[in-house]
Amino acid sequence: SDPPSIQADAHQLRQVFTNLLYNAIDAIDQGGEVCLKTRRVNETLRIEIEDTGKGIPEENLVQIFNPFFTTKERGTGLGLAISRKIIEDHGGTIGVQSTVGRGSTFRIDLPLTRRRDEEDSSRG
Repeated sequence: SDPPSIQADAHQLRQVFTNLLYNAIDAIDQGGEVCLKTRRVNETLRIEIEDTGKGIPEENLVQIFNPFFTTKERGTGLGLAISRKIIEDHGGTIGVQSTVGRGSTFRIDLPLTRRRDEEDSSRG
């Protein structure tokens, strides 16, 4: 079938995915896994980045998208805050589920672009 299409700034989305993938890789130990999944959910494209890493403690989950919040020795704490802003500027959402010792899944939903044939058929 036709793959879903989105209207987006490729450079900005590359920045988001690079940040999330680096974070996932940083969270796993040797032998861990990072999995990237995409699928259509209603009128959105869902992208999930899942790792089998350390997980994020519950007290940090509420803060990870705040500017300058970091648990790393090196880093500014801006990566996830900027990522959230980019996704929201594209009309999407970003969230996370995490379990300490089992890993984290970041979920991004971006609105699909309506194809011209869908627009024509909806006008009747």
